[in-house]
Amino acid sequence: MRDLAIHFRSLDGRETVKAVDGVDFDIRPAETFGIIGESGSGKSTIGRALVGLLKPSDGTIRLDGRELAELGRNERRKVRQSYQIIFQDPHAALDPRMTIMQSLMEPMRIRGGIRDAEMREAALSSLVRVGLRKAMAERYAHELSGGQKQRINIARLLPLSPRLVVCDEVVSALDVSIRGEILNLFADLQRDLGIAYAFIAHDLSVVAQVSDRIAVTYLGRFMELGPTESVMERPLHPYTEALLSSEPRPLPKHLRPARRIELKGEIPSPVSPPSGCRFRTRCPFAANVCAATVPSWREVRKDHFAACHFAGPDGLDHAAHAAGQPRTDEWRIE
Repeated sequence: MRDLAIHFRSLDGRETVKAVDGVDFDIRPAETFGIIGESGSGKSTIGRALVGLLKPSDGTIRLDGRELAELGRNERRKVRQSYQIIFQDPHAALDPRMTIMQSLMEPMRIRGGIRDAEMREAALSSLVRVGLRKAMAERYAHELSGGQKQRINIARLLPLSPRLVVCDEVVSALDVSIRGEILNLFADLQRDLGIAYAFIAHDLSVVAQVSDRIAVTYLGRFMELGPTESVMERPLHPYTEALLSSEPRPLPKHLRPARRIELKGEIPSPVSPPSGCRFRTRCPFAANVCAATVPSWREVRKDHFAACHFAGPDGLDHAAHAAGQPRTDEWRIE
C-alpha cells in the first residue's frame, strides 16, 4: 500500500470522514503483519481495503507489483482469490439457511471450474485440516459453538489457496480458552501453506504473540511500525508507550510497574483532525512544532519507523528532553 486514503462523505454531503488518511506499508510473503490501535483508528478500514471491499479514495494497492485498480473485471476476479478476509463475528459470517457443507462449497462454486464431487472432497479435507470432524458438514451454523464457527470460516478459504488473509479481530468474540487454539491453527496453516496474515486487533498481547511486525494506528495514520520485539520493548512513539502501559501484565504485584500512562481527553474527530501531529492533543511531550508541522515518517532504527518529531534511537526519554517537557506524574496515575 502506498499513501492509502479512504474517506467517507456524510449523508448530507457536507463533511468528510477521513477514516484512513495516508498510510504506507508492505506485507511480506508468509509474514504476520499486526495492526493495533483504539476503536475508530482505521484498522478494519485498512483491512477491508486490502481485500477490495472498500475502494481507496487515494493511493495505490499493489499485489506482486500489479496495481489492483488497473485490472479488468475478469482478471480482478481471478486475482481476488489470492487475498481473503475472516471477519470478527463468526456467527454473522455464516448463512443460517446453509449447511456447513454448502457454506464450504460456496466459494468454490463462485470460482468455478470444478465438479461437485471434487468440491465436496476439498470441503471435507478442509474441515479435517482445521480440526473438525467430517460429520459436522451436515450441520447448520446454529448447531456449532463460536470456536467451531470460526474454524469453519477458516476452512472455507483453504480450497482457494490464498496468499494473504486479513484477520479482522478474529478471536475477540471467542472465549479465552478457545483463543489459543485458533491462534495455533493460524500458525500451523502459515507454516504449512506459506500464508501471509494482516492481523488486526486491539489486544496487544494477542498481536505480540502472533506478529512478525506491528503497526500502531491513530486517527487514520500510522504512528509507529517495526519488528514486534522492538515495538513492544523499545517503543519510539508516546502513543505506543501509552498503549503498552495499559496492558494488564500477569505478574505478582511487586513486579508490576508502579504507574501507568493515562492519556487525557478523547480521540479527536476524523472529520476535523488536529493540525500537525494528530496525537498532539493527547501527547505529554507535545511542543509548538507538533502543531505547526506534520512529523515525517522516518526510519529511526533498523526497520523501525515512527512519525514523531522527537523520536530517536534512545527512545522517548530523548523525545521528552528534546521537547523540553520532562516526564512528570501529571500524566501518570497509580
